[in-house]
Amino acid sequence: MAPTAAFPASTPDDQDKLLDEALGIVKVQAFQMKRCLDKSRLMDGLKHASTMLGELRTSMLSPKGYYELCEGF
Repeated sequence: MAPTAAFPASTPDDQDKLLDEALGIVKVQAFQMKRCLDKSRLMDGLKHASTMLGELRTSMLSPKGYYELCEGF
């Protein structure tokens, strides 16, 4: 059976790896979004914003890791 906690049981190394991957994706998407908006390409900017926000919608990180993700960008 799957764990009943909000986030799956994993090692601190797994959490660090997940956090690093998520931070990388969020930072790239935020950069691309800003770049598109500076060029008045609203639809492309919104697509990057949607991808960035989708990455924030995760249950894989511990509460501490999620907080660090939100503070990281």
